[in-house]
Amino acid sequence: MSIAGLAIFALSLSTATAAESVFQKMKRAALEQACRGGDQKSCQDLARMGPKPQGQSTADQSQQSPGPQQPGQQQPGQKAPKQGHAQQQASGQLNDSGPFKPPAGTKIEEKIMAPLQERAAFEVSPHGVHVATTENAGSRVVVYYDGEAGPKFDEIITQPTGLQTHVAFSPDGEHYAYCARAGDQYVVMVDGKELVRSSEANSGRFDGTSCHLGFTSNSQHVFWTSAVLIDTQRGKNFTRFWFDGKPSPTGSAGGVSFSPDGNHYAYIITISDPYHQDRFALVIDGKIAPYLAGTPQWSGDSKHLYTQQQQHVATENGTATDLLLDGKPIARAFSFQLYVAPVGDMTVAVATGGSRSAPMTFLAVNGRRVSGTEIGAPGGFDQVVFSPDGKHYAALCRRTQTKLLIVDGKKQTEYQEIQHVKFTADSSKVVYSAVANNKSFVVVGDQESDAYAFQSLASDPLIAPVGNRVGALVQGENYAQILYIDGKTIRPGLKGISQLQFTSDGAHYAYVALDSENGTRLAVDGVPQPASSFGPTNLAIYAKYSLSPDGKHIAHFAFPPQPTGDDERGLFLDGRYMAINHGMNTKFLTFSPDSKHLAWFQTVPASMQFRILIDGKPVAQTEATSGDGINNDTFRWFEFQQDGTLRVLGQDDNSLKRITITVSDATSLATMLGGGNAANH
Repeated sequence: MSIAGLAIFALSLSTATAAESVFQKMKRAALEQACRGGDQKSCQDLARMGPKPQGQSTADQSQQSPGPQQPGQQQPGQKAPKQGHAQQQASGQLNDSGPFKPPAGTKIEEKIMAPLQERAAFEVSPHGVHVATTENAGSRVVVYYDGEAGPKFDEIITQPTGLQTHVAFSPDGEHYAYCARAGDQYVVMVDGKELVRSSEANSGRFDGTSCHLGFTSNSQHVFWTSAVLIDTQRGKNFTRFWFDGKPSPTGSAGGVSFSPDGNHYAYIITISDPYHQDRFALVIDGKIAPYLAGTPQWSGDSKHLYTQQQQHVATENGTATDLLLDGKPIARAFSFQLYVAPVGDMTVAVATGGSRSAPMTFLAVNGRRVSGTEIGAPGGFDQVVFSPDGKHYAALCRRTQTKLLIVDGKKQTEYQEIQHVKFTADSSKVVYSAVANNKSFVVVGDQESDAYAFQSLASDPLIAPVGNRVGALVQGENYAQILYIDGKTIRPGLKGISQLQFTSDGAHYAYVALDSENGTRLAVDGVPQPASSFGPTNLAIYAKYSLSPDGKHIAHFAFPPQPTGDDERGLFLDGRYMAINHGMNTKFLTFSPDSKHLAWFQTVPASMQFRILIDGKPVAQTEATSGDGINNDTFRWFEFQQDGTLRVLGQDDNSLKRITITVSDATSLATMLGGGNAANH
């Protein structure tokens, strides 16, 4: 054998012994089945995958559909399969709503969140399932937070959000604040403790404008604005800004700018009195700055403040604008529109210059003009987008009849329209949708895709969470469904494609495939999964699936891929189908943060209760909260915590309660699929 032949043989052997991921196994099993059914393209794709790794067997065919068919139709001469071991393990007794015992090692804790009153309003934090309820206490009113009652007040002031909320939660869900009225004062409560009392009111009245609350991005600081109207006399009507209980100087605050890290703020204050002209000041972190400037913007690293200052100059315009960095001028033009990178210290300004008779705009990066970016009226710049690492930018330039991007100072190809400008996750390439001559294109870097139908301009390209992979759902003529992946055009011959997603590691992609002959199924890396069925084509709009955080598992609620003659419903997981109930409502299919467990919720027949299942085993049961519960897809009343516990909000006849479930080590995705000990998964 030649040296070249030995090298090829070694490479093949290496491929054969390398372990395949769950997604690769799913793809291989689906291609093997289609190839056996006579699909030559599947045979070719299978050959390109190389030999099967040693020791890896074909997926259990009892979990796979024997071939493509319309859900509800049975192939001639074929009997519906019996449940396999994994199916039985996941389902137990289908629709069993009787007593159950959680798996050994499961820990269940219940905490009363508040007594249950008629018409009581409850609000849930964005994370952690913390609950605040506003309830009557005799003639007074009180806020309960996680079961602890706060002080009694005359009134809990409604926040001016349009949603009739009373409580503001921090972004991380671990802090809360509300405003209350006590006689002729309003009181700000933060984490159950009084922070401020104030008698400043709007003509003696208190409402949402008296105390509009919020938290900074890092959840460490609370702020609010209060509208003050003492009388109609000039200087007696203003909006005060408060930060961590400290009031702004007397005057009307506006245009507050917070630093990205949430620790700094700046705004312009208007100081008026009945006998003098208005005065203006720049306030930085509660102190009046030694210079006057407006339009405050913080740098991406939160270390610097950009402002703009008007100047009188001896030109035909008579005025100019200085761009200031920490109070020091770094550039001058007629005007600036400043864009700040999300990280680092890069800024890109769209500056206006020239003259009144011949105005133009140009770009300035970190205060320095970028040569060659000048454009005359009526052209201009519509948008500036930064790369995730903050080191690159793309500016969308509008000409009279065309548009183009300027990327890091270099002009790109002109098109009639450009939309959806973004960068890949690794910041290496700019991505956008474009139109020319009534055709649309996906452009990645300087690579233009094939020409698609004009309506594909509406398709927003999908960026993989890591790396530089790009996908898009586009259309050909007559609305033919086309998939764009990494520069390639794939025509799968489907009636519809939706919900394109990349796994968290960017290695694989999936989508919902609507086939007029085979119903609606999940496709992985472009290969439809025979064990997957979202049901008939008319149910395609309800199809959804879940990817695990580690990017190694995929699941969705499913119909049987083969007819069973009844209303059986099941679960598709990692290429297998398993029955879980008969016609019962299931919701909220969720992987745990460590991707080792899978939870969902299932209604209990003839009751208002739902059952919580983890890894196919029932672990807890509770009644859905009033006005919420298992029929609501949007309300955030359950969540896996980072430590792996699952928190669920429910109720009984007397109170709201939070159930915290610590998952048993005896169950996992592996045991649900019929594998070994969960601890080894």
